Amino acid sequence: MKMSNIRDVAKLSGHSVSTVSRVLNDQNYVAEETKQDILNAIKELDYHPNDVARALSTGKTYTIGVVLPYLKVPYFQKLISAITQAAFKEDYQVTLLPSDYNEESEIKYLEMLKHQAFDGLIFTSRSISFDKILEYKRYGNITCCEDTFNYPISCAYTNREESFIKVFGLLKKLNFEHIGVTASRNEQNSQSTKLTKSAYQKVFGHEIASENLFMGAQVFSDGQEAVKYLLKEDPKLKIIFANSDQVAAGALKELKARGLEIPVIGQEDLDYSRLMNFSTIDHQLTEIGEYAFWSIFEEGIVKKEVPSEFILRGEIIK
Repeated sequence: MKMSNIRDVAKLSGHSVSTVSRVLNDQNYVAEETKQDILNAIKELDYHPNDVARALSTGKTYTIGVVLPYLKVPYFQKLISAITQAAFKEDYQVTLLPSDYNEESEIKYLEMLKHQAFDGLIFTSRSISFDKILEYKRYGNITCCEDTFNYPISCAYTNREESFIKVFGLLKKLNFEHIGVTASRNEQNSQSTKLTKSAYQKVFGHEIASENLFMGAQVFSDGQEAVKYLLKEDPKLKIIFANSDQVAAGALKELKARGLEIPVIGQEDLDYSRLMNFSTIDHQLTEIGEYAFWSIFEEGIVKKEVPSEFILRGEIIK
């Protein structure tokens, strides 16, 4: 069966294609009688507007692209959930763009923005530089879910260094030494790792020793591996500050399997921290995701800082 098109609607209604288009796009200056003729023809033909054609006529795709390195990591799932819910309320679709922190993939998504595949692009995390992102700003709005500092790029973020300083400050006040720290990537590629190391040095007056820093922590099993490494390198380990609740949960499981009551602090206030009752930093990912979506529609540069919260659960000192 042949699908009806806009010309069929125009022919049956007795009005021009341009008039039908104005009705479809809910524009003014169409007489009520004319509008009713067209609506009757649409109903009779069971006509459904072509989304691509409508995008060409309005200049909008009603789609937002969201670049994220991993799909299965709860940190990014929480951000995506917030962005998607905000988009749903505005009849926007969200296209997920996995990158695995591959620069070529991230540039490919910027090229898609250049060719109007999306109305805007949100980077939940990135490997490419802010300078590279700036090259594509003229093709559409771009927002990052991290502080973009002095770069003219919109962002929604929390002051991670400030939150890290608060945690390390508390540990110093409680006279903790032999502190294990986990991170996902090195500081050259990860702003979060860079800020963690910077906060540690500001509080304790020296860098984190290599034996107290486990790199490459992203998922639950990495937390288990982190404990094995940290205990081997520093048998006097007293506490672990993990880069996510998922990693913290893995670390806590491994510690309990070894019969060790070493406290663990996580990040992001995910279900893991509630179920296993350990302390965490809530970086307010839901609010960040919502603000990131809304900033896409702002004409100027929008930088929204969302305050984080340290949530104390269980006992830090046994």
